[in-house]
Amino acid sequence: MQKFELFALCSFLAYSCVKAVEIDCRRPPQLVQPSLCCKNDERAAVMETCAQRLGISFENQKGATALEDVTCFAECIVKELQHLSAPEKINIEAVQNYLQTKSDNDSTYVDTMLTAYRKCESVAQQRMQVIKQHSLGGGVLALRRCSPFSGILLSCVHMEYFMNCPANRWTENAECALAKQFVTQCAIGTV
Repeated sequence: MQKFELFALCSFLAYSCVKAVEIDCRRPPQLVQPSLCCKNDERAAVMETCAQRLGISFENQKGATALEDVTCFAECIVKELQHLSAPEKINIEAVQNYLQTKSDNDSTYVDTMLTAYRKCESVAQQRMQVIKQHSLGGGVLALRRCSPFSGILLSCVHMEYFMNCPANRWTENAECALAKQFVTQCAIGTV
């Protein structure tokens, strides 16, 4: 048996074993870095700009980042990329232009991300309505420095992209397959 055939057989068996695993949504599998499973073009420059602007350092960080900092960080990224046309409305043309530029016109990647943005815009808008209804007419939201809309949007987009990762960007291994099965079955971050 050639090396490739042996690798393909082992990959298939590993994937088959993972598919047979019973998923308990209350007990996630070992954490896997999503970008190691589903390659995504980084936004390093804009992320660094926003981290500096907000005085956030993710290097050598001990403990969790404050929710308000994460919320403002997400808002900064979306605004810096000019992906909003209104406070809770994405500028789909700007998103598409950005994705095409950064992906060297990888149409499968662009289409997958645009689908995620379109779906997640309505998800984020719905969640914002719930937040507003539960925060006494927006009073709690008015006290925040940043709206949670961008954070909700970006987390949903990344989850959708992970669940629908294009084959040419997916890393086929047991850990990634299990993570994808868990996320897909347990519907983390989506409606």
